[in-house]
Amino acid sequence: MTKQIEVFYDRRIVLVGGDGVVPGHLFCSFDGKGYTVRITGGAEASEHMSWNLFTALTQVRVDLEPEGLCPAVEGACRNVYPSRMALEMGGGRRAQRWEATGRPRTVDIFDDVRAEEYGRLASVAEQLVWIKERRGQRHE
Repeated sequence: MTKQIEVFYDRRIVLVGGDGVVPGHLFCSFDGKGYTVRITGGAEASEHMSWNLFTALTQVRVDLEPEGLCPAVEGACRNVYPSRMALEMGGGRRAQRWEATGRPRTVDIFDDVRAEEYGRLASVAEQLVWIKERRGQRHE
């Protein structure tokens, strides 16, 4: 019996680095057991599997950070983080994007970030600090 793979994304993305942008490729899938995220760009490539897409994306980002690269997707932004329910029931594909004021809005973690918003991109550590501070304020 052949294992069925559901492909969510197989498309071009941009990786942002200190020297500008690098064309990249994003591949995301689910094989019935786990979610796989693979990002390639330039000479760099990383692939991880996890029980949810956000965690797999985070692991890929950790691999790319020493090379100074960050994928320009919503899930790599400082002010974007999934709720526990989104992780457990939605596979971590959707997350809350918190603005300076107002209520959060739901975004797909693989939505593109426009060039004028690259300042929202953050390291994994910066994103964790931001969400811990946000949750400490009890705004959720």
